[in-house]
Amino acid sequence: MRILALALTDEARRFVSGYPPKGARLLLQPGLEVCRLAALAGRADEFRCLDERVDPLEVEGVEDLVLCHVGLDLTDSARAVALRYPNLPLVFFGPEATRWASPPEWVRHRVSGDITAVWTEIVRDAQSGTLKTHYAAPRQPRYVVPKRGPESSPKLTADSDSISFIQGCGCPPETRGFCTDFIYYSTELNIRTPEEVVGEVISIPGKHIRLLDDDVARFPEYYRHVFRAVWNYRRYWTVNASERLFQYPGLVRLLAKAGTRMIMLNDTFLTDRLERAVGDDRLVRWLYRRVKFLQSGRMLVGARLTLRLRPGIDYEALARVICRIDLDFLKTRFIESGPDGERLARVTYRPMVQQSEPSHLLNRFLGVGAILDRAIRRPRRVGFYTTARFLLPYSLACRQDFLEGLPDP
Repeated sequence: MRILALALTDEARRFVSGYPPKGARLLLQPGLEVCRLAALAGRADEFRCLDERVDPLEVEGVEDLVLCHVGLDLTDSARAVALRYPNLPLVFFGPEATRWASPPEWVRHRVSGDITAVWTEIVRDAQSGTLKTHYAAPRQPRYVVPKRGPESSPKLTADSDSISFIQGCGCPPETRGFCTDFIYYSTELNIRTPEEVVGEVISIPGKHIRLLDDDVARFPEYYRHVFRAVWNYRRYWTVNASERLFQYPGLVRLLAKAGTRMIMLNDTFLTDRLERAVGDDRLVRWLYRRVKFLQSGRMLVGARLTLRLRPGIDYEALARVICRIDLDFLKTRFIESGPDGERLARVTYRPMVQQSEPSHLLNRFLGVGAILDRAIRRPRRVGFYTTARFLLPYSLACRQDFLEGLPDP
């Protein structure tokens, strides 16, 4: 069976023939859902993937099944594919396809929810030529180990592999609407056994692993148990956490000893406090001390910031506070209100960016002087290896993406 998986992207990231892929190679991670589909494909199947970030969208037209992943706010990209190839057995899936309350008229087949849960049914119907209009996946998470290496994404060379210990949403309530796991599973969880996790960690060829779980402080005893189990395999970890992490100093020390090199704090740490910190030096010092506490464990610290765009925000004042907190990484997400509710705003760099523009935050944070300042001061806390191996490459990669006009993922 000939299966083609299409990974759509927005216009800013779309590959243009004759030019190199946009953005830093270090951050061109393969699409996780497509890698899981590659793992589910049978040995007799011819599975091929086209990622719009690195491939021109050239479909041969002889495929038995075409799967099209639609990320958040990529309906226009999906429409272009549907109108360009009206006769293909085209099945849309992904978070945006799940959010379609009533699908557009050009959608012939779609999946709402996690496509891996209905994969067997889709393949059976494709073989018999009787694809359904709608496949509704169950809410219960089902973990599939993604296929790794060049076979799944030939033109994407990932610097790290990814894994989930607990599958399901752990985001703050204010941002759950933009979380793929919440869109798929609501509040349902799939907690994997430590033995299952260790088995997958052993099979991962790379040294650097990104833990996709939203919050390692959500179930502290569970994560203590799992990280003790993977301790001996000498991997470097990037993990996500909420502000609850500071309530468990023992877990922080364990993460550091287990090889964690980067901690990304979610919206609970910075989003609700940043604007208040502009006129509150005590709050700035409170945030600063917590960042330094994590860095004292020789771990780099980043934070996710979500801002709802509105008139009157002083972005220069926010940028000064962020610099005083002394974060290593900053991920921004801007939300705007529209007639259909809230949606992600595409805030990107342009020359001569002004202080009144939201992109000024990253323009300040990712300036050459700011990056060099962090790189010079950080070895005293996290060591030369972590600075050279993680801080500098990832900071420069984020700067390259920003300067090329790519919005934060």
